Amino acid sequence: MNRNGLWIVAIVTAAWIGFMLGYAVSSHTDVKSASAEKAAAGGYGKVPAKAAGQLGAGGSKEGK
Repeated sequence: MNRNGLWIVAIVTAAWIGFMLGYAVSSHTDVKSASAEKAAAGGYGKVPAKAAGQLGAGGSKEGK
């Protein structure tokens, strides 16, 4: 194997070790991504129900 091949193996190995260390740290700290929190809160594209007395999308209480 030539020098370029050794560098490629070293870089790929270092990247893999870095990924695995990052994954291990995040799994032990119980950190969740923002997309996981959105999905747990009701999914994508869903509009939360309006509380009593809040204004609608138009900004007024028309039609009530």
